[in-house]
Parts: sequence; C-alpha cells; structure tokens
Amino acid sequence: MNELIEKAKEFHTLTKGELVSLLADDGINEELFQAADSVRREFVGDEVHLRALIEFSNYCRCNCLYCGIRAENNLVERYRLEKSEILELAQHAAASRYKTIVLQSGEDFSFKADYLAEIVAGIKKLDVAVTLSIGERSYEEYKILKKSGADRFLLRIETTDKGLYEKMHPKASLENRKRCLYDLKELGFETGTGCLVGLPGQTLESLADDILFFKELDADMIGIGPLIPHPHTPLRDSECGNLTLALKVMALTRLLLPDINIPATTAMETLNSEGRIMALQAGANVVMPNVTAEDVRGKYEIYPNKAAVNYAELSKKLAQIERTISHKKGFRNHFVSPLTLAPSPVGRGKRFYLARHLRRNMTPQEIKFWNLVRNSKFMNIKFKRQYKIGKYIVDFVAIQKMLIIELDGGGHNTPEQQKYDEERTKYLMSRGFKILRFWNNDIDNNIDGVFETISLALRERN
Repeated sequence: MNELIEKAKEFHTLTKGELVSLLADDGINEELFQAADSVRREFVGDEVHLRALIEFSNYCRCNCLYCGIRAENNLVERYRLEKSEILELAQHAAASRYKTIVLQSGEDFSFKADYLAEIVAGIKKLDVAVTLSIGERSYEEYKILKKSGADRFLLRIETTDKGLYEKMHPKASLENRKRCLYDLKELGFETGTGCLVGLPGQTLESLADDILFFKELDADMIGIGPLIPHPHTPLRDSECGNLTLALKVMALTRLLLPDINIPATTAMETLNSEGRIMALQAGANVVMPNVTAEDVRGKYEIYPNKAAVNYAELSKKLAQIERTISHKKGFRNHFVSPLTLAPSPVGRGKRFYLARHLRRNMTPQEIKFWNLVRNSKFMNIKFKRQYKIGKYIVDFVAIQKMLIIELDGGGHNTPEQQKYDEERTKYLMSRGFKILRFWNNDIDNNIDGVFETISLALRERN
C-alpha cells in the first residue's frame, strides 16, 4: 500500500481499484495522512485561508433526506436577511481582515440572480473575494452572477452514485447537478464541490468514484464531511459518518488534486473536538468561520450542534502545528501534473488552458458545426465547444446527454494519433460518455447525414 501512496504523492493519479484498496486499509492511515500533509505543504504552503461564512437564508425548495433545512421540515424557523444586513455582515468581516466572503443559503429562488448580483457587487467594493453557495441555477443566472464579480461557487455533489443520489435527493437530478458544475467551470468560476461520507448504502467504490469525479471536473475546492443526521429528517436514526474515513477521502483528494483548496469542515470538528486540526494535518488548508448574526445563526441547522470557530483559539492551535492564518484571497495556483496532461500528437489536450485558445481558433468545419448547434438550435440540446473533461479537451459535448462529438482531420490517420485516440475514447467512455467521430469531409459534404447520426444517438441517450 505504501507504494500506492508514493505513486499518488509523486504522480497525483490512482485508479479506482487503487483508491478502494487505500480506503479499505486502515493500517496505512498515518502514512496516507502524512503524504497528504506533505503534498499540501509543497503545493499550497503552511498558510490557512479563512473564509467568512454568511448564511443569509434558510428557505430551501429541496428535500434532501439528511438536511435539517429541507422544505418539509416544518419545525424550522425560517428567515431571510435583507441586502443591507448582508452587506453589514460582509463589512464587519472585511474589517476583521477576512479576504473571502462566502454567501450561503438554501435553494431559495426568492433571491433572484439580479438581486444577488447587486449584493455581490457591493461586497466586491470591500476588496475581498466572493464565494456563492446557493444551489442549482440556470447557465444564464450563473453568468449574471459571474459578471457581477463573484469569484467562486460551491456546489457539493454529495455523491456521484446515481441511485444513491436520487434516493437522498427526491425529485432531483444527478445529471443537472453535473450540468451546473460544468457550467460554472465554463464561466470561469473557481468551482467547488464535495461529498458526504457515511450516507446509508454508500460504498467504498462509490467514494472512489467521487474522488475520480473531482479529478475529472478539475475542481478548485473540495469540501468533504462526515454525515451527521438531523433529528428532524428521514435519516434521524442513521449512524454518523466515520470521521477517519472522511479524513482518508480528503487526504486522497489532496494527493490527486495537489494545489486545490480543501476546507477542514465544521462537521469534522462537530464529531471530534480536534477534528479540524486533524483535517489540517491531513491535507486541508481552509477554515470557514461563521460570521452570520447570532440571532439567526442557530436557525441554519443542516445538522445539529455545529462547532463554532474561535479566532484566538484557532490561532493558538495553528501555531502548535506550525501553521499561520493567511490574509490573502487564496486563489488556486493551477498546478498541472505532467502525468495528467496526456498530450495529443497533433496538439489537442496538451494543456487545460488551451481550451479557450481552441475556441478562438476553430477549424472551418468546427465553425460550421458550431453555428448549427449553438444556443440549443439542434433538438433543443445545449452543446459546449472545446470543453475540458478530465485530462482531455473534447470538440463538442452535450453534457445533459453525455454525448461527445469529435471532428477529425487527416492528422488522425497516423498510428501514433490513433493510439492516443483509442486511449482517450476508453477514458471518456469509462466516465459514461458516448463518442461520435466524424471526418472533416463529412461536415463539408454530408452534413445532413452527420446530423441524422447525431439525432439517432440523442434519442438513444434518452
């Protein structure tokens, strides 16, 4: 097992089977945590970034089985903060030297995107970064919020196991959750997600898939916490998630995504009075103190008995583990591992940051195809172009249908390129995508046939 830890530490990659093996073996926990701590130190340093959390509404349209503010919990005293109240809390946090303000709520659609954009714009005047955690919205709403100055967006997926997701989130769609995350990445948000550890029916294989999804998304921030059942939810009789297992999932996430931001979640401190420090010694580098007004703070109860953060006490504990509080905004540095680049012999996928360049330098055939599908023109399906999926950049993708369209020129005839294409196809198919490949000649001379094939594939994906 130590060889797998060294592999992850050096190359930042593991297979699903290797992840499961490490999650199952409690004999290597200390070595795993030390490796994650070492990688954390190397890539993001010893500073701990504080994010000031403002919980501005506990109204929620969702009925997640584990959440205390679920819509059907009639015992919750609901509240919404006014714009002036939110700005006042943000001003106080900025005066206390916090460099990131996190606005969090239930999925409360009474806060329209335009109104939230006004709040974000007001907070940005304080010279701080702004993170939003408000749930699923449309691409257009996310775009409004990005334009207003929002820097980050946190949308935890909780589990990538489709059956488990649908069980825990009645009437919700895993596909739409993923769509939101990919939209956020495309719009340029630093995108955060994460998972719950300890959901009833969850397996180690499922947790391994979660970690691989974080890697595929190239998430910028990952929050991992153990399940703590709320007494007023359907999971009230469930056991709490295992703190050690949650720490292992977090440590493995650090090894595979070495430069991202990982919070030491409040749930860890709630289960164990030293949980936050344990997390900071196993890969975490962020703490999120709650600065919501005292009179409403207790009403935002996703789970009971949430641990608080005392600034002076935290500073003292950090000094004991040779860590310091940062007064920077703490954006991701975007390290790129040579092993995850998978460079194409003809240039596709050499660097993740090439996606934007490729959009601006499309081939004539790509331009022709894009003009026919953009803005959901074809079958009302939203396509994205030159889009990053894991370690590759695909030509076009319909995320909600998990369908990829590749347009190939003569450069794909070489043995070297064909081998690369086979590896690429195998990886994308392993993540659930169907791939259709067309030659540039097909686009030039048989565009009707191309769209007939795509139409058939989309109907099959239904």
